[in-house]
Amino acid sequence: MSIRSLRRTSSGLTLVDTLVAIAIALLLLAVSAPYLGGMLRSAGVSTTAHEFLSTLSYARSEAINRNQRITVCKSADGRECTTQGGWEQGWIVFVDAGNQAQVAESEDILRMRGPLRGETTLTGNMPVRNYVSYVSNGSTQYVSGAFQAGTLTLCRQERGVKFVLARAGRVRTEKTTCQ
Repeated sequence: MSIRSLRRTSSGLTLVDTLVAIAIALLLLAVSAPYLGGMLRSAGVSTTAHEFLSTLSYARSEAINRNQRITVCKSADGRECTTQGGWEQGWIVFVDAGNQAQVAESEDILRMRGPLRGETTLTGNMPVRNYVSYVSNGSTQYVSGAFQAGTLTLCRQERGVKFVLARAGRVRTEKTTCQ
C-alpha cells in the first residue's frame, strides 16, 4: 500500500469556506434589502387596490342583478356608515332600499371590510368622500338622484392607485405617487 492511498481526501466545507459564503450572502442581502422593501410595499398597495376595485365591481353587479340600489360606504364598525375619517377605517356594501346611503337593517349588509393595515390611506374627493351608490342600471347616483362621479386615492408611503369613477359606474385605475 502506498502513502498516497492512505491519505484521506476531505470532502465538505472548511470554516473559512463557510465564513466566506456567509459574508457574500450578507452582502447580497444588504444590497437588495431596499429593493425588496419597495416590492413588498408595492405588493401591499396592489392587493388592497384589487380588493377595493373588486368591492366596487361587486356592488355594481349586485345593483344590476337585484334591480335595486346598492351602496358602498366607509364604516368604522362594520354596521353603519360614517362621515368621519377616511375609507381606510373600513367599508361595507349593503342593499340601500331606503335610498338614504344608510344601513336600515343589519341583514342588508352584503360585505364588510375592516381597517386597512399600516400607513395605508384611502380617501375620496367630494363626490365620493362618504359613499358610492349604484342603481339598477349600474350607474352611480347620489341619493338626491344626481349622477355621481369622483376619484378615490389609495396611498401607502410613496406608492398609490387612483380609482376614477365614471358616471356610468365603471371604474378605471391609475398609478400615482403620494406624499
